[in-house]
Amino acid sequence: MMHAEPSLRKPSRVVLAEQVYELIKERILDQAFVPGERLNIDALVREFAVSSTPIREALMRLAAEGLVRAEPFIGFTTAPVPDQRYYEDVYSFRGVIEPWAAAEAARRRPAPEAIAGLRAAVAAMMAGEPSREYRSHRAFTEADDRFHRIVLQLAGNQVALKSYDDLRFHLHISRLYLTREQDVGPTHREHYAIVDALEAGDPEAAADAMRRHLQGSYERLIK
Repeated sequence: MMHAEPSLRKPSRVVLAEQVYELIKERILDQAFVPGERLNIDALVREFAVSSTPIREALMRLAAEGLVRAEPFIGFTTAPVPDQRYYEDVYSFRGVIEPWAAAEAARRRPAPEAIAGLRAAVAAMMAGEPSREYRSHRAFTEADDRFHRIVLQLAGNQVALKSYDDLRFHLHISRLYLTREQDVGPTHREHYAIVDALEAGDPEAAADAMRRHLQGSYERLIK
């Protein structure tokens, strides 16, 4: 399958597995590799001018994250975009675990450096208006993920944190952000409301602010 030349980037001659991973991920999220497309390792080796080792490592990592499928006798293919039910299930789960985590974090009274880390994550989200290309959207996505992960960490429950990490919410939610117009202003305000409640040590307000944020996100992206 032919792909539009402007969407393709070649890595530098000295390539780390991380660089290859990011390049393939970018192409999947931008749909330069369309859902269900076979990812030919030999073709990627020739295009990136690297050995097959970093290509295979990147594809296995992306398979673990749900962006690629690895099937016997077929090889690697780009995973389909999750359906509506998947996203509804994601938000149902988040609606339980994250307000609880915010309340627990507020009850434990986060240290000033933790609050500073949360505010820094929101500031990073506000640094630029994300476009429909993953390259420009990446900083927003990573800062958003960092914010929510910090809240889970502050709750002090390792099982909850691992569940959050394993489900890779933000990679898949990025697929919605990249296909729909977004006003990120409400997202920023909602995050700051969460930080204010955590800093005040108010569990009820923290849970309520997180709940409102998740509901707002659901309505903007899913409904």
